[in-house]
Amino acid sequence: MPVVKIRDVEAFVIDLPLERPFLMASRAITRQTEIIVRIHTDEGVTGVGSAHGAPLGQVAEIIAKELGPLIVGEDPRNVEHLWQGMFRTTCTPRTQTSATTGASLPKGAGRPQVMAAIGGIDIALWDIVGQLYEQPLWRLFGGIRTRIPTYATGGYYTEDGDDTGLADEFAGYVEQGFREVKLKAGRFSPEHDYQRAAVVREAIGPDVALYVDVSQGWNVWDAVRAGRLYESLDVAWYEEPVHWYDDISGLAQVARQVQIPLTSGESEFTKQGVRDLILNGHIAITNFDCTKAGGFTEGRKIAALAETHNVRFAPHHAAHIHAHLVAGVPNGMNVELHPDPVRDPLWERMFAERPVVDQGELVLGETPGLGFVLDESALSQLATHVR
Repeated sequence: MPVVKIRDVEAFVIDLPLERPFLMASRAITRQTEIIVRIHTDEGVTGVGSAHGAPLGQVAEIIAKELGPLIVGEDPRNVEHLWQGMFRTTCTPRTQTSATTGASLPKGAGRPQVMAAIGGIDIALWDIVGQLYEQPLWRLFGGIRTRIPTYATGGYYTEDGDDTGLADEFAGYVEQGFREVKLKAGRFSPEHDYQRAAVVREAIGPDVALYVDVSQGWNVWDAVRAGRLYESLDVAWYEEPVHWYDDISGLAQVARQVQIPLTSGESEFTKQGVRDLILNGHIAITNFDCTKAGGFTEGRKIAALAETHNVRFAPHHAAHIHAHLVAGVPNGMNVELHPDPVRDPLWERMFAERPVVDQGELVLGETPGLGFVLDESALSQLATHVR
């Protein structure tokens, strides 16, 4: 195959208000946001990527005005080379007007935004690679399976504190075929949230896996107290149970005192951060999010690192993207969906073609690259082109 060159990099911002707020431990989700990346080549092949980060405008500008120009003219198949070139911008001297200014601040102001931008671009590059070689990404990543277990996330808090709909919500997920479900927690006391989980367990029965996501809502003492309560409900995954400022040593303390596998990683930006969670936080599952940081190139390294420590890989959100990576690694566990269309309206509106979910499993096909097709009409209505 002759040399292929990147011709243009585009970013589109989607910022869609939700019909109602969905409350978690310490914040409310009131909008669904996403940045769509498109990379065009001189061979007529276009790759699509997805990035999640905030502020949306800053991430999109980094893609369109800083990192995009760095890779124009390059061969998109040289993914690692391009990734390293983009990543170096987080460490090299920058001007005061750069988005990555602020290295003296915690983690460096702008670095999370740059990692999200790298993620979106990297995913689009891999989509091009799959199309050029006429192979779906799940096969290029290892080809272990084509049906990926999918869990349904729900149980968000409401503004009025009404939990009367919890049982029906989760029973509905089981009726849809999901065999794994995840409940939000951490906004109230361990005892209060244990009662919510007890309602869900009764609704789904003993054979459906129950996960709990605390969204960094408790201190170590409360996380331990809640975890011990959850043990009686056969909770199979305890996600981000401690506050952000104590998410290494604090996790280790919880791991020593609670007999539930700990899950973390979606709040990290690098493989080094996940390494520390594994070695020092004693997590059993990592849910690193390739769309929030680093893309497939970083995600593949994290999956391999996790495998060497017998840690499962279950990436956060973006099931249509992450399923390819889970399908290709031996420690791949599952992907996440939000079946409630009010919580995730883009899942229903953004695609002309997307993977099928059958009996709680996302089914990948033979279409080269990522294998989904965006709805151009929806994109034109919902997205703002950032130049």
